This record gives sequence, C-alpha cells and structure tokens, in this order.
Amino acid sequence: QTAGMQNAYERYFIDSILQYGLDHEALYTMLGSVKPMSSLVSFSFPVANTDTVSSVKADVVDRKQQGASLDRLFVIQQALNKIDLPDLRFVMLPYRASYEGDRIMQINVVRVSALDSLLKVRESFFGQFGLVPGADPAVVVNTLEFNDRYERLRGYGYLFGYPDYAVDFFVKAFQEDDVTGNFVERNFFQIPTQTREDGYFVYAYPKGHTPTVEPDSAIYYKAQRILNRYRDIRDNYLNADSTLQAYNLLRDHAAPARR
Repeated sequence: QTAGMQNAYERYFIDSILQYGLDHEALYTMLGSVKPMSSLVSFSFPVANTDTVSSVKADVVDRKQQGASLDRLFVIQQALNKIDLPDLRFVMLPYRASYEGDRIMQINVVRVSALDSLLKVRESFFGQFGLVPGADPAVVVNTLEFNDRYERLRGYGYLFGYPDYAVDFFVKAFQEDDVTGNFVERNFFQIPTQTREDGYFVYAYPKGHTPTVEPDSAIYYKAQRILNRYRDIRDNYLNADSTLQAYNLLRDHAAPARR
C-alpha cells in the first residue's frame, strides 16, 4: 500500500504519475541524478485571467464557475504533499503564460541533492537570483518560470541535465531566431527510456558538431545503467493488470541516488 495515502484515488493517482515518470525521462531523476529535475504530467484548468485590462482587480476567479477546477487542484496538491520519498520533491508549477483562460499546471520531480550540487556548480548563473544550495526546489523552479525568456531557457536546460554546450546552443539559437526570424538548424542527441528509444530525454546540438565521449557519451552510459537497473526490478512491482506499484518501487530503490 502506498504509504501516507488515505484513499484509493490518491493511491491510484500517485502510482499513475510515478509510473509515467519511471517509464519516461523522469527515471533519470527518480532513480538517479543524471537529471536534477524532470517533468511528469501537466493539467489545464480554466482559471487564468483573460481580461488584461482589468488585471488590477482582486476577484478574478468565480467559485460558481471555476470552483470545480480549484477543488480538483486542491485534491492533486494534497496527494502530492503526501509523497514521502527520500531526496525527491514533487512540485506543481503554474506556467507563466496562459492560453485563452486556461492555466497549465506542470508537475515536476526534483532530486534535491542533485539540485544543490547544480546550484553550487552553476552559481555564476543561479546566484543572480539569490538561489544557493538548500533553496526550496519550488522557489528555484518558479523563479525560473517567471523570469526573462533566455534566463528561463538556460535555467531549465541546466535543471533538465543537458550539458553546458547544449544549453549555450539552445539559448543562442532561440535568440538568433528572435532577432533574425531564421530557424537555427540542429541535430538531436537521444537517450532511450523504458517507453521508447527517442523523443523523451533529448537535447539539441549544432549542425556539424560531433558528440564526444565527455559529456555526451558519459551522460548516455550513466542513463543506460539506470535504465538497465530499472528493467531488472520493474517486473517485481507489477500488478495483475500490468500497472506498476511505482510508489513502492521508489520507496525501496530511490535512495541513495545513482549517478
């Protein structure tokens, strides 16, 4: 039974998002530290202010119309708050941008020790926001989300575990596209997940560049070791309907982090 979960829905919800993460790129956060942070799942709720002219008003959300969305958000947040896994934090992040009244809520998982290491190694970037080792993961992620475009892109690149040269290229490519309107051609370095060989843990690099032993192959083989370990233990946690007892798997294997 999923520890701390008080009802069947919470157990089902938590196991389902954790299974999704383990079968995709969040594996490299939850069973390792290749990625300090990974995205899990997102939800869309019609709670955003669509009237930018009257953005100074206090009453934006009408419970009669949007109360069901707020109640659903409350249920999700309470379930996330009950996850108790060593060195992992689950953060529900509101995207800064809204879409025709919809607010996207993204659930991310952060390996705290890997985040602390990153904040130290890249203090020349994160220090400008006052973010140092020990900072709350939710504060770190929200600081980046609500920052300027290029700082947001760079910060997310570091959090998602991309190598420095790929982060530099990613930011410069977006800047060039913004300035000139020309799309910068690129190749992609793919790292397999349980679900498929490509498309999930992937980063862009310049056309003409050849991936190297360090950092690209090093990241690939660290990830491959984590994936092999997951495949070795996964069947031990399957239910009769082929769903995964993901919380129990992580409770037994999430710590210490494997690099």
